[in-house]
Amino acid sequence: MLVYQLSHSAVQQLHFDDPDFDSITMELPSGLYTTFRTYAHRTKVIGLRAHLDRLYLPAQALGTRVVLNRGPLREMLADLLKALTPNEARVRLILDMSREPGEIYLLLQDLQTLPAQVYQDGVHVAISRGSRKKPLLKQTAFIKESSAERKLLGREIFEVLLAHNGLILEGMTSNFFYLLRGELGTAGRGVLSGVTRETVMTIARKAGIQVRYKALALREIPEIDEAFITSSSRGVVPVVRIVDQPVGNGTVGQTTKQLMNLYEQRIADIAEPIL
Repeated sequence: MLVYQLSHSAVQQLHFDDPDFDSITMELPSGLYTTFRTYAHRTKVIGLRAHLDRLYLPAQALGTRVVLNRGPLREMLADLLKALTPNEARVRLILDMSREPGEIYLLLQDLQTLPAQVYQDGVHVAISRGSRKKPLLKQTAFIKESSAERKLLGREIFEVLLAHNGLILEGMTSNFFYLLRGELGTAGRGVLSGVTRETVMTIARKAGIQVRYKALALREIPEIDEAFITSSSRGVVPVVRIVDQPVGNGTVGQTTKQLMNLYEQRIADIAEPIL
């Protein structure tokens, strides 16, 4: 695990004993963040421009001057990634909006890919009656606010879905999709617009799958045929059980398999060079 504070004049390495991104994030100043993985030997990222937009656009709207422009930040990121092991990397960028507004922190670690069995067999998810206070902003404060729900994650529970007013909005670290009567659905409001979410919707439409912006009601869970979640680090992950309710017949559905395959096939074309 490597942690850096970035500025025009220097790259300062910081040292933490914490075991994971979230623990370190909670020790750093609160602000905005984005997390993603690399491809092509740590030289490309899917939707890097959109990931940077999550930091720069809200800061600009609030009148906060970011210490690094996008170009120098990309250069520093590329240089630091070159020094890692041959593995792909998981990356988190944090923009301080509290202590020294505009400062940038960079967290790097070797990417730990999910076992193939996760994609073959699907995962189980739980539900929490909660949502992001500001769903359009990816704020580090949410990591601390959702710490109780994160303790549910383990061998049996892969992700926790956030439900508000009886509607499933998104996952704590992912976006949520479902298939109902041949239509692919996902919440249109009250969610963070994930980079992988947008990519999957584009792929689905090109494949002739109708996409509808509509949050799934909790009472509709027994009616859906398939479900999956998406995130930048994990791609498309099938969901086969929501709490105690099997999704469809309890196995990975054909549409989910199709979108998983199409997403993997398109990675080389859609991954954006860091430089």
